[in-house]
Amino acid sequence: MKTIIKVLFLTLVIFSFSCKEEQSEDSKAFDAQMKETVQIHDDVMPKMTELNSLISKLEKEKEEIEASDNFEAEEVEKYEIAINDLKEAHDLMMSWMKNFSNSFSRTEINSGLATKNKDSIKAKQEMLSAQYNSAEEMQEAITTAIENAQLLLSE
Repeated sequence: MKTIIKVLFLTLVIFSFSCKEEQSEDSKAFDAQMKETVQIHDDVMPKMTELNSLISKLEKEKEEIEASDNFEAEEVEKYEIAINDLKEAHDLMMSWMKNFSNSFSRTEINSGLATKNKDSIKAKQEMLSAQYNSAEEMQEAITTAIENAQLLLSE
């Protein structure tokens, strides 16, 4: 009888450790992707000042072109498109930050998941995956808008 209890106890201990290890791996994957996602934000955030500065410069130059006697509508349109792209990129960043903070608690962002429930972890991983993809799109939009604005200003 003692042998059966020992075997059952040992099986229970091994089983509980194997389940915890799997959840731990899921949590590690979540934490790694969270760091990557936050890093995208951290890389892009300093560009927001430059983005706003470019909007001001483009608007000023556009006004100067419009005030000149021989301005061309096509030239003004280039500036309007560049300004619009910068504003849309700015809005993407603001929208992404709002959605991200609504999807994850400060603790989840800074310390990882507290839950051990597989379904909860999977749901959070799916949300994080979507946020990561959205962050990459936002980063691309901001980078492209800035590059295009700088190119236009250098002409």
